[in-house]
Amino acid sequence: MSLQAGLLVAVALESLFPRRPFSTPGLARWGQNLTLLMLGSLLPRLCIPLGTVSLALLARQNHWGLFHLAALPYPASLLIGVVALDGSLYALHRLFHVIPLLWRFHQVHHSDLDVDCSTTIRHHPGEELIAQAFLLCVIVALGVEPSAVSLWLAIQIMVDILNHSNLALPEPVDRQLRWLLVSPDMHRIHHSANATESNRNFGNVLPWWDHLFSTYLRAPEGGQIQMNLGLAHLQSSAELSLGKLLLLPFSAPVAAQGGEPSRQRIAG
Repeated sequence: MSLQAGLLVAVALESLFPRRPFSTPGLARWGQNLTLLMLGSLLPRLCIPLGTVSLALLARQNHWGLFHLAALPYPASLLIGVVALDGSLYALHRLFHVIPLLWRFHQVHHSDLDVDCSTTIRHHPGEELIAQAFLLCVIVALGVEPSAVSLWLAIQIMVDILNHSNLALPEPVDRQLRWLLVSPDMHRIHHSANATESNRNFGNVLPWWDHLFSTYLRAPEGGQIQMNLGLAHLQSSAELSLGKLLLLPFSAPVAAQGGEPSRQRIAG
């Protein structure tokens, strides 16, 4: 399923089963987010000559990377490749919150005052370029199979749309889903305006990384409906025009949201 089809399905489900009322006009947000998607797709293509699958094919032909040296059986290399790519993205996500220069770009994603499936595509073009370069380095270093790259990209797109969606899932469904995938209620906490909460639940597809590295938070302090979303210092739509979003990484410095989260886990 393509990104466009996934977004259409998510929009329909959000409309039928909304989790939270929206606080900002949806049409303007969608226009911003779609424009950011187009710009974010264009910049890596202009700056990086190879795509992820093409580079994975090149790595396999030249036996680059750890997995090729280990001569893993195909099923194992496929599974390990998918898990390794997801773990790498978890690590990058943590770095985007800890390193001030990276946070300058990533804060555009967190600036959305409402979180729905369009937030999936709300990334500054600079962040997209950094993420693409990082992913290419991981693929070469590990020697991830091209089929594993393709499979992970397809899964990642669909789960990313799901966990950003404003979709109300029954509590038992959400609880069971969290054993395997990052659910909407789980990821929405990461978009809290409360920095303590937004420094939790970094997982993209698999929730296991947050449990493994003690960054999992079961529920926000004030509950899902009352939780304020976005950035604490940018709570007005007037401050979030498209032009200001594009210039946000180059504006007055804002401290990175990182910092070592508490080692105490929230049971769930």
